[in-house]
Amino acid sequence: MSTEGRFAVPLRPTATIPVGTAGILPTDAAALIRNRLRPILGSLAPHSRVRLTRLTEAGLIRPLVAQADVQLAGDRRVRAQVAAATMSELVGLLATRTIGQLHTYPEALAECLRERVITLPPPSPPELLPPAVRRVARRKVCRPMAMTAAEAIVALEAMDYRFHLFREKYSRQDSIVIRSGAGRYRIIQARPNPIGLEITSPPIVLASAERRSVAIARSRLDLTGGPVEIFTDKATGLLTALYARYDGHYGLLGAEVAIKSARRSW
Repeated sequence: MSTEGRFAVPLRPTATIPVGTAGILPTDAAALIRNRLRPILGSLAPHSRVRLTRLTEAGLIRPLVAQADVQLAGDRRVRAQVAAATMSELVGLLATRTIGQLHTYPEALAECLRERVITLPPPSPPELLPPAVRRVARRKVCRPMAMTAAEAIVALEAMDYRFHLFREKYSRQDSIVIRSGAGRYRIIQARPNPIGLEITSPPIVLASAERRSVAIARSRLDLTGGPVEIFTDKATGLLTALYARYDGHYGLLGAEVAIKSARRSW
């Protein structure tokens, strides 16, 4: 089977890219997105969906957010997410980032774009509202998927994440991988265990998630304006991430209780 056959799902000639919208947007917003993205996806392009939102929080400089989710064959997915001040800027940024993300599987791109060299920066952190009005707008507990560190890095990059929560396959440690520079990564665990990380390309730095309360983690982000604070929650003992959302508030993501997940997964 050819590489093209492995990575791309043919689109019907009449297929259109579904665009979901939320908030007050120009009437032609969905059409603008479709017209810009359609030529990027080749004749063997994957099925795609786009979500377009205008955020309502006052004071945001970049209230427009777009996310393109591209489904490839073999359960592979690629995602691109951008924020912008204007619709024209948003469409251009989303097109550029989608091309860059799909270079992981170039056969999914239109042929004229496969040789185009694009060096993408890491995902831009969302802008935060002033500390006095920020709140934890979403709390989520999930069961991390078991995977190797290398697989977690692939997911981090392909899905345009700023961090990725997973369960390291060999040590069975809940872990979060983040970027620490160009081509460099850091894996954070509540109880660092190097099993499964000894031979890894690219190199990975293993770090410990300090124990602190959610309130302290929030005060640190209020002070620094950083995109994410990763810590071990003193109340639960679980690996947790407090992160900036595109609406200017915070989200809180934690792993399920380890013993429950272990019984279900292994």
